Amino acid sequence: MEEVLKLVMEDRETKDDNGRFKEDFSIRITEAMLYDRLHTLSNEYSVSVELLVNIAVKRLLSDIDFVRNLRMGKIDGE
Repeated sequence: MEEVLKLVMEDRETKDDNGRFKEDFSIRITEAMLYDRLHTLSNEYSVSVELLVNIAVKRLLSDIDFVRNLRMGKIDGE
């Protein structure tokens, strides 16, 4: 089972009805359990699946930056 999750990302190529720059793209979720878990959390906390995915991606990128900084000897006091 393969589900598609539509996300919106800011970009400078197209404008939406409000005049903001947007680009649509899709993320394919190939694990049915992950898809079900996202929808369960979405319903449980009354937030959109897109918000949960954005939070998860933001956290992943933050963790990658943290590990890169550790490798370079930069220690952040957060």
